[in-house]
Amino acid sequence: MRVTTTPTGGAAAADRPPGLRESTLRLSLPDAGITDGAVLLRVPVEADVDGLLPAFADPALRAAGNLPAFGRAEMLASLRHVPAMATSGRLLPMIAADARTGETIGGGTLHHLDAERGIVEIGYWVLPHARRMGFATRIARLLARHAFALGVERVAAYVNVGNRASEGVLERAGYTREGVVRSLPVPDGRRVDKTLFSLLPGEQRQAAAA
Repeated sequence: MRVTTTPTGGAAAADRPPGLRESTLRLSLPDAGITDGAVLLRVPVEADVDGLLPAFADPALRAAGNLPAFGRAEMLASLRHVPAMATSGRLLPMIAADARTGETIGGGTLHHLDAERGIVEIGYWVLPHARRMGFATRIARLLARHAFALGVERVAAYVNVGNRASEGVLERAGYTREGVVRSLPVPDGRRVDKTLFSLLPGEQRQAAAA
């Protein structure tokens, strides 16, 4: 299923104030997904739900990955809303699979697209059996690479303060630590402090060459 969205805030030309250009930025993902040869990111389908359920049932993984406490019924229902969520720029969820075997290893997201300013946030998580294999770092890099290909100028990632494992993922992927952002919302309704990381076009190539 190819997901293509319209620009967020895409008002008709007559509704825009003089001098305010309509953004051409939009979230999209090819039918075949995107890959770096080791990880494949694609839009999830109904057949993927059972393989994803362990992540949404694990409190620690939900907290680290900013995932809602969904059961099977909620996950199936959410799949129907993927096109609308992507169209709004709010969320484009992806399943992460081992590109060689097709096995589900985790997930990634592009979310909260600010089309006017060229900014998008990423999210990522990896199932326990696939950890310590470099997959999380690959997912973080692949999400940024795709965002830049779409025309994004700044990729941001927020990590719960104290989550050193996730901070290490972003550091290895070439992201820069910017500081702590206070009182950000999480799916269970709480607000927590998070550490902000960012990546700009060109920096990823420098990190790969280092």
